Amino acid sequence: MARINELTDLATVLEVMECGGALKGKVFSITGHLARLRKDIIQIIEQAGGSFEERPKWGVNFLITNKDWNKNSTVTAKASSKLLDAQRNGIKIISEQEFYDMIMKADSASQAEGGAK
Repeated sequence: MARINELTDLATVLEVMECGGALKGKVFSITGHLARLRKDIIQIIEQAGGSFEERPKWGVNFLITNKDWNKNSTVTAKASSKLLDAQRNGIKIISEQEFYDMIMKADSASQAEGGAK
């Protein structure tokens, strides 16, 4: 199966998620500058069955952020208030690529289950 990344066009990402429900029950928040427009990422989240919250508060599962905040980054930038809120609230912080990988993994599992029936 193809790997989704920031160069993959939005139509392809949405097509991969046609099975729906890849993010069902998961709540996301976003901070930082990402490869895709924020509105496009929100559309991907909702199309895959997830939901979006503006602030990383109680009940949010994941904060999607840019590479500047990732642990392996060599960039030393001031942390955003959303990142600090997420850390304080124990919300898992993921990169944009980890977000796409999550969709692909769920989509692959869904296809495997469909083939096993």
